[in-house]
Amino acid sequence: MELKFIGQGLDPESDVTAGNLIIDSLESEKYNSFHAFVAFVSTGGLKNIIDEMIAFKAAGGEIKLYLGVNLNATSKEALEKLLEHEIESYVVYSPNNIIYHPKIYAFEGDDSTRAIIGSSNLTESGLFQNIEASVCVDFESDDENGSEFLSDIYDHFNAIINHEHPSCQLLTQEVLEILIESNVVLPEAVGRAKSNKINKEFGQKETKVNTRLLELFGKVKAKRPPKGFRKIVIKKELLAEAETNEVKVVDETTELAAGSMWIETGLMTGGSRNILDLSKKGKLDGVNKFGSVSYFGLDPEYTDGIKDIDVIFGGKTYISNHIFYAKGNSNWRIRLNGITEDGEKITIFSKPSLGENGGFQNKILLFTKIDETNFKLEILEQDDMTRLIENSSDWAKGGSGNGRAYGIIAE
Repeated sequence: MELKFIGQGLDPESDVTAGNLIIDSLESEKYNSFHAFVAFVSTGGLKNIIDEMIAFKAAGGEIKLYLGVNLNATSKEALEKLLEHEIESYVVYSPNNIIYHPKIYAFEGDDSTRAIIGSSNLTESGLFQNIEASVCVDFESDDENGSEFLSDIYDHFNAIINHEHPSCQLLTQEVLEILIESNVVLPEAVGRAKSNKINKEFGQKETKVNTRLLELFGKVKAKRPPKGFRKIVIKKELLAEAETNEVKVVDETTELAAGSMWIETGLMTGGSRNILDLSKKGKLDGVNKFGSVSYFGLDPEYTDGIKDIDVIFGGKTYISNHIFYAKGNSNWRIRLNGITEDGEKITIFSKPSLGENGGFQNKILLFTKIDETNFKLEILEQDDMTRLIENSSDWAKGGSGNGRAYGIIAE
């Protein structure tokens, strides 16, 4: 029997993580079954191992996942992905205060067995970034101590494995719908919003206290997992019905492209809430910074300059969106009022209606430069601000540093 300690999170350059070891095991020809008993699963965790899981299954391997859904920590999208790829999964849930909380990944083959046991959930941070500790146990089939060790694990979970325990149910679309309707499982965007609300209400600190905290504790540098870290966000895809102009909102994932600029919108101005303030210059912590208008190829000091750009939004090109300096307000602005060749106006999406904000209000607009006059536009949620800042090579707040935030996505 061979024991190996897996310590991750303190050295961002190390490839000794639970996630890397799971990937290596799935790719190995030694094993033909993969059983996992895990408290939480997210799309970030799955995206890094789903291709290997699909290949493992296609080669004849057996996969069974026994997953927890407590604390809203397992997401709707993650369970949908498992259903989509027909990964046999079971939900373990007790509708009281008992939490299913193991983290065990077991691989078996004709001659070799591996068990990874520790603190790593099937999430991106749990597998690759958090400060976690696990033990990897490797042994051959004729190792009596190893076989007894694995038997002890399976004995403990037998009631779940054999579908005899009432807290365990096969994951089906019907089961997922019940979990969603009961708010046991939430969409990831809702889960983030809930977490942000809790942090805002209970985690805010006075500036003086926060400064002392940051002086005392340094940040841990996060490792990039094999398939990227924090480069994926949820964008709001706005679709207009051709006949009624009714706007539908669809959540889609989008990758943050290097060199893109994101801009916090606030309430916007203009009757259609389609005018976005840009910055001549910005500040952050008292340091002067670049202005957001320069991203569009204008000299912020030359206030007589104007420019029309085409905006690619939702797969359509909206022509002639006007960038100008509003002398009465002493700031640069972009008026998103472009029209497609078919006559469709982008203001269909920006106009507020009774009781509802316009589609650009209190959001983050992500502009990606295609060339000097063409820019792709995507809409992100305000909740993604922290993620955007972490992925930015530089960022600032407009004017004297009290305005809305903006930044440039790093390489």
